[in-house]
Amino acid sequence: MSERIRTTLITGFLGAGKTTLLNHIVTDPVEKVALLVNEVGAVHIDEALIERSDEEVIELTNGCICCSIRGDLRDALLRIAKKRRTGDMTFDRLIIETTGIADPGPILQTFYFEPAIEQQYQLSSVITVVDAFQLERQLAFEENVRQIGFADTILLNKVDLISDSEVDLVTERLAGLNPTALILPTIQSKTDLKPLFETFHFPKQEEERLAQQTDGLQKAAESFTALTITERMPLHRQRFGAVLREILEAYAEDLYRYKGIIHFADTNQKIVLQGTGMIYGTAARGEFEGEKQTTLVFIGKNLDEQAIRTGVKAAIAHG
Repeated sequence: MSERIRTTLITGFLGAGKTTLLNHIVTDPVEKVALLVNEVGAVHIDEALIERSDEEVIELTNGCICCSIRGDLRDALLRIAKKRRTGDMTFDRLIIETTGIADPGPILQTFYFEPAIEQQYQLSSVITVVDAFQLERQLAFEENVRQIGFADTILLNKVDLISDSEVDLVTERLAGLNPTALILPTIQSKTDLKPLFETFHFPKQEEERLAQQTDGLQKAAESFTALTITERMPLHRQRFGAVLREILEAYAEDLYRYKGIIHFADTNQKIVLQGTGMIYGTAARGEFEGEKQTTLVFIGKNLDEQAIRTGVKAAIAHG
């Protein structure tokens, strides 16, 4: 198999419901998956599913596989890729489960800054499971805020423990922290699995959510911000590229995720932007259907709102 391994990262704070979600995935998989976790024992996979196990791999009756991280993540990924190439492991997707207090940043960096990993793996989505009942108190922990900031999809779990009005308030809170994430209310992490896996490639729903964003700044923890910038004047392509590089160099690891729909002066096409850390990509996505404007969202820590806004203004095309 020469194609890159499609990979989904599942994160979430302690007790949010990650293990329950994993059991749903392996009980009724939409794809044959391999799970990579910090310890095999931490997954609590239903014993009825287990067919065979050794010190590193648990094989499940439905063909799914559970692997443990022994040492460095990079080494574990390289071992899995080798076993898949040689036919010792067969699966369609790798799912990585983090610990409850893990920072997703270094994990994502492994996929983007390690050439041997980038050549063999395609990161397709980041899913964060959130405890609706505990959210406000858990936002005091920076790890939880970062997990929310990195997410493509947020499972708002345990909504049965709060009232409908509280669900609306918590959903609004999460949308302020990560304006572009798909937020799915769940009970016991139960949801349609297929839409979870391919969200990193800017699906239509995410484009629509971006287009509806209004200019402004949202704050969560003391230093965490989600900055939305809208600009109706077209941008100069090369000038904006230079501004974006300056922003990335200035904030490096403190810029978790950034996304946008860009109106460039040299095309009628809307250009979508998607990035994490220092790595980003752009692609044309059809013509604007209504009013043309640029919408950019930057999610991170210690972001200088005025400096970023000034940079974007400097990229406006004149004449």
